[in-house]
Amino acid sequence: MTTFSTRERDRRGGRIVLAVIALIAAAVSAWLHFHTGAIRPSVFWVPTLVGLAYGTVVWPIGMRHGSGWWPNLVWVGFLGVFFLLIATKTFSAPAWFLAVIVGALLAEAVFPAKRAPASSVAKLPLDQVRPWSGSGVTAAVTERPFGRPNAKPAVLVTTQDGRTVFLVMDLAAFFDGETGIAESTNGEQLTFLTRKGIASRSSVLDDATPGLKDGTLFLFTGQRDARPSAVFSDEDAIAFEQWVRTIPED
Repeated sequence: MTTFSTRERDRRGGRIVLAVIALIAAAVSAWLHFHTGAIRPSVFWVPTLVGLAYGTVVWPIGMRHGSGWWPNLVWVGFLGVFFLLIATKTFSAPAWFLAVIVGALLAEAVFPAKRAPASSVAKLPLDQVRPWSGSGVTAAVTERPFGRPNAKPAVLVTTQDGRTVFLVMDLAAFFDGETGIAESTNGEQLTFLTRKGIASRSSVLDDATPGLKDGTLFLFTGQRDARPSAVFSDEDAIAFEQWVRTIPED
């Protein structure tokens, strides 16, 4: 029997939740269509069919596009049509709204965004993973509670600002591009691992890293004058990622 990692189970659970929400929205839309009295069917079916196409095709393309403008344009189109239909009363605005939601949720549940290829780095038993150091950072393997009575592999990170712990699965999700920022685990000194250029220009993470080139890996706790706790060189960033990938997630 195939054993799934925590991240894989979470992804599958998330897709199931999206599908359930889509089915509920579809049921509401169906009830709306068949309880409209003498209103012409086209008033509801036209925005429904167009909305389904928008949700299943336009929405995923826009949201998964590399540019930050595309998601905004998709939202503007969705809400713009909705308010236009409300104002003109030509077609049913709720039918359009629900159809887009159904299409977008089903598209994400059935055809999720492509993930980075699985790492080919071989996993080592926890007792065989030696500590790593570089760029003012020392990292060692440890474990932290995750639910009861389970414990998950974790990484104890030491910098000039002190010590903190990251779950390995959170670091792996960051390096796989599933998240833009990895956050230390609950109960530990709050620390963020991210790359320059990911955080918004108005965030403290960006303000604390003037002069760094985009893509630079750094750790930030915000303890001293809003500057990074550590900045990884390009070589150390690659080495640290490869080291993390040798540690089992579960």
